[in-house]
Amino acid sequence: MPSQQIHALLIEDDPDDVLLLKDCLAEVGMGRIKLDYADRLSRGLIQLGGGGYDVILLDLNLPDSRGLDTLNTTIKRFPKLPVVVLSGLADDVITIEAVRRGAQDYLVKGEINGPLVMRVIRYAIERKHVEAVIRASEARYRTLVETSPNGITLADLEGNVILCNQQAAHLHGYENAEAMIGIHVLKLVSPGERQQAALNTQKTLHEGRVTNAEYKMLRKDGSQFPAEFSTALIRNTAGTPTGFIGITRDISERKQAIEAENRLGIIKEEFLSSVSNQLRTPLLSLMGFLDLLRNEKIITSDVQNRFLLRASKDADRLLDLVNELLDYSLVESGRLTLNLERVDLSKVIEDVVQSLREQAEAKRISLTFAPMDKNLFGEIDQARMRRVLAKLVENAIKFSNADGKVFITGKSMNDTIMINVIDEGCGISSEDCERIFDKYYQFEHVTNQNITGMGLGLYIAKQILEAHAGTLTVSSQLNAGSTFTITIPVSRNK
Repeated sequence: MPSQQIHALLIEDDPDDVLLLKDCLAEVGMGRIKLDYADRLSRGLIQLGGGGYDVILLDLNLPDSRGLDTLNTTIKRFPKLPVVVLSGLADDVITIEAVRRGAQDYLVKGEINGPLVMRVIRYAIERKHVEAVIRASEARYRTLVETSPNGITLADLEGNVILCNQQAAHLHGYENAEAMIGIHVLKLVSPGERQQAALNTQKTLHEGRVTNAEYKMLRKDGSQFPAEFSTALIRNTAGTPTGFIGITRDISERKQAIEAENRLGIIKEEFLSSVSNQLRTPLLSLMGFLDLLRNEKIITSDVQNRFLLRASKDADRLLDLVNELLDYSLVESGRLTLNLERVDLSKVIEDVVQSLREQAEAKRISLTFAPMDKNLFGEIDQARMRRVLAKLVENAIKFSNADGKVFITGKSMNDTIMINVIDEGCGISSEDCERIFDKYYQFEHVTNQNITGMGLGLYIAKQILEAHAGTLTVSSQLNAGSTFTITIPVSRNK
């Protein structure tokens, strides 16, 4: 601080030493330094408490404090101020120890002069300033290390951990960072990948760093997790390698996201293939009937009417598939709106039963609607509710064995309509019940039937019922049948 006046406090009980120091400073001009004086440590501490001082000149042996205790008390009370110790001997053991404990420098009373005193004071102030900067920098880096979401480890050249943050301990299953000290870093890598990790260590020694190497890392309990590991060589001021710093990033979520994306891609491919097959089957049948009619290969009117009826059913099936895809698009885009009207659900269910009776009879399945209430009036989107009921009844028929039974019941209670579609078929496992309403999901435990679909019917049905402020649930047991339950309010705001 050559351009500013230095404000120093001398704590010294010997008047001769005080006079000596003042004479030395007079040699360089007292305008460059303002010197205050206290003859007791207690008095000096009181003066320092008033602030404004740049440096402390401290005799260790005072009437109210002796030896290193004098220094310790001063530094503890005013850790930000540099301290220069005044000593009677150049090689005094206590003086040297004082420098080790935090004093910036020392002056030998019998060997001082003005330029020496000013130089020591200036250097003491600068060193203290540098120490403060370094401490602040260390604190910032320590905060970065401790708050990092990644594990950070320091290892010596032999590969033994000498320091790590809490996140590294957490990743590897240790209670605290101290528990990892001394562990060889290769023991944190799965045995099958340690050879590659060792090669990367040698590469780090020669090239200075290795980034984004992927390993399966080990936890304390032996379990593994995928990680991305980067390491760099640490050198001292002379450029000599002294160790390694490593950063471990848990990439479990990234791996899971990639796997999920791959699975979704496969599901989408299967979905497109299923849609194509679902549309092609009735379309080819319809085209066949139309070709027969166009080429006049059907002679009798009875056969012609029968073929036209089957062609009409294929056209209806195509329309149902297209409507299902359209509803799916509306649901996914959040644009599904309902055309609500007051409808007798009994008539809707009877219509569905009639439309699927031929399909049920083909499998010798008894299809029965047994309403518990005569009138099941509710505010619904009739077309969509019909498709939901048709999907549930059709699934009940599909997954029922020959000579089985399918029941549909309906009742009104507490301003709510409840409809059950009950079958005695193959049933659904508890795992499948949890996912059966998921998009694209199709359970595969049915081994004696070749049943395919788009995996959207139940998903869309649930979305439509929730749009009605209703619910769709299932209760089932393998080989004991299933019950799908619909509940909707009798009326609601449009």
